[in-house]
Amino acid sequence: MPFDGMMLIQREDYIGSFMKAVTYSSILYQWACDDCLDSKKAILANPRKQYHTFNHPMDAASPYLAYFDKRFTCEQCGELAIFSKEEQQYWYEELRFVVLSWPKTCPTCRKEIRTQKALNTELSELLKDDATQSDRAKLLRVAEIYMEMEKPDKAKHYLTVAGKLNKKCG
Repeated sequence: MPFDGMMLIQREDYIGSFMKAVTYSSILYQWACDDCLDSKKAILANPRKQYHTFNHPMDAASPYLAYFDKRFTCEQCGELAIFSKEEQQYWYEELRFVVLSWPKTCPTCRKEIRTQKALNTELSELLKDDATQSDRAKLLRVAEIYMEMEKPDKAKHYLTVAGKLNKKCG
C-alpha cells in the first residue's frame, strides 16, 4: 500500500513518536488492500490534503490512506445510510473537514435541512422589509414559504393580507 506522505505539523519532534504509534497499532489508520483498490471497493486517499489537529502525538487524528463505503444510522430519520468513499474523499480532501468527522444525517435529510435553512433565510429577508406589507407578490411568496414549512395558519394570514391588498388596489 503506497503512503503519499505525512501531515504537516509545526513541531518536527513529534513525527518520530507519531510514526511509532501508527506502526505498532494498525487500528490507528484506515487503509485498503490492493484487491479492494483494484475492484474499486476502495479508493486511495491523499493524506497531504487531509486536515489533522493535534498538540501531541497521542492527540492526533491519523491519516486515511484509503476510503471505503461506511454504513451509519441517520440521527434524523433513523434509516441506514452510506457514507460513500467518494463523499469521504470530498469531505476530507476538498472541504478539509477534520479526519474522523462523520455525518450525522443521511444525504436526503441533509438536503431537507439545507432546504429548510434556505427557506428560513428567504423568509427572513422578505419579512425584514416593511415594504412586504404593501407588495402583493412578496406576501404571496411569504404564504407559499409558510405552506412549504407546513405552517398553514401563518400562510392563511399572509394570503388574507394579500387578498385585502388586492381589493384596495382593484
